[in-house]
Amino acid sequence: MPALKVLQLTDLHILPHAGDRMLGIDTEQYFQQTLAHAHATLGPFDLILLTGDLGQDPSADSYRRICRHLQTYQTPCLCLPGNHDDWKLMQTELNVDFVSCRKHVLLKNWQIIALNSQKPGCPSGFLSPEELIFLRQTLSTHDMPALLAVHHHCIASGSSWMDTMQIENGEALLAILEQFPQVKAITCGHLHQEMQTSHRQIAIYATPASCFQFKPFAAEFELDTLAPGYRIFELGDDGDLRSRCYHLPISMSGLQTNQHSY
Repeated sequence: MPALKVLQLTDLHILPHAGDRMLGIDTEQYFQQTLAHAHATLGPFDLILLTGDLGQDPSADSYRRICRHLQTYQTPCLCLPGNHDDWKLMQTELNVDFVSCRKHVLLKNWQIIALNSQKPGCPSGFLSPEELIFLRQTLSTHDMPALLAVHHHCIASGSSWMDTMQIENGEALLAILEQFPQVKAITCGHLHQEMQTSHRQIAIYATPASCFQFKPFAAEFELDTLAPGYRIFELGDDGDLRSRCYHLPISMSGLQTNQHSY
């Protein structure tokens, strides 16, 4: 059995009002279904990790609804922002009981580090000098195995239109991580698709969205027919890390591609 089990959900794109639709689907409904499916088939979890774009045109009410859905499972939840999120509002509305916006969590002999890659007013990512200092200081202080979470991807995905929106200073991030062998993996969202690669000793993952997916290796915006998904991490006492993605057993053939507002 793994020492720890972590559920990653990303790119919820919850809309301002319950029942609102994006690209023809109710994103909140699919978020609830991914949560329920993950817990029914693979739970319970030690941590739920939400890696950004929690809200689409976010409002206090949309974050409160997310918080209520998460509280149902009485599991610690860690929330970080994506390019669509309101970070200040998140810190107000998503810091209740089990749900938090903490940037560093210690779980048994693992550490989870959450980075903010928001570049205000821009869809691409950037890690501020303060964020990189926080990362270096945290890794210098704690030598236990580390899983990093961030919204934007730090290396090219092969989808050229999405790669214009990756972390602009991703090389600076990787240069820091190369100095700390306890870093086992980075996981992100933003891509609305699964990715698994590596940089030296560090595994790099992207996780499917809890709503609609983007076609891999696409030159421009194109939806995939894959169902909403999520990722599971199994973190071993010895620093071993294993991960796999899962999708809901439903069809997504009814997506409306003429409503692109990403």
